[in-house]
Amino acid sequence: VVAAATAGNAWLMQPVIVRRVESAQADGGPSFQLVAGERRWRASRIAGLAELPAIVQELNETQLAEWALIENLQREDLNPIERAGAFEHLVDRFKLTHDDVAKRVGVDRSTISNSLRLLHLSADVQDLVREGLLSGGHAKALTSVADIEHQRDLAKRAVRQGWSVRQLEAVIRRLTQDPIASQPAGDRRSAHLADLEKQIGQQLHTKVSVRPGRKKGSGTLSIEFYDTRQFDALLAKLGVETQQ
Repeated sequence: VVAAATAGNAWLMQPVIVRRVESAQADGGPSFQLVAGERRWRASRIAGLAELPAIVQELNETQLAEWALIENLQREDLNPIERAGAFEHLVDRFKLTHDDVAKRVGVDRSTISNSLRLLHLSADVQDLVREGLLSGGHAKALTSVADIEHQRDLAKRAVRQGWSVRQLEAVIRRLTQDPIASQPAGDRRSAHLADLEKQIGQQLHTKVSVRPGRKKGSGTLSIEFYDTRQFDALLAKLGVETQQ
């Protein structure tokens, strides 16, 4: 640990993270690479600090990349979609579980899972979140809408009419109530299929169609996907393994 020096009334409480590198300084002393704490380092330079408290970590290149990504997640200006993408990168690149990511970032596991669900929203809705027109709360509410066109429509209405998150949630609840009880007896089979489509779609986070076949008990189940990432996620949820 390198002790801090003060400049006037300025001093740094939280140490930065560095790793030792092979190249030596001109005076023969060791050289260090900053791993985490760039904003603290810049603020300290502005404040005129000559030294910083630092923790030296022995990190390989993979660990360095992981630390850098986690450091980036601490930025306050990340929007919910960028944050979800960073979580996904930690999961995919470093083969971490949701629990692993939660422990490294210092949040609940449910926060990671809910954040990753935002990446299954339509591209149009994700753009509205990136632009700050919809909040993370709006986006989370929209993940319960399986129909992509319906999802887009609700998102645009929420922006246009300035709905709060609670208002959007209330609209979604009204539109997704059980349709069976309100249907005439002759229409209950189709209503039952619609309810099945809704339940399956909500769990898979995509549009699902169920069509009965000619033979009793037969039919077709269609599952839509919109990019290769979502396709791979669907295969994983369905327990399907493919040969690379």
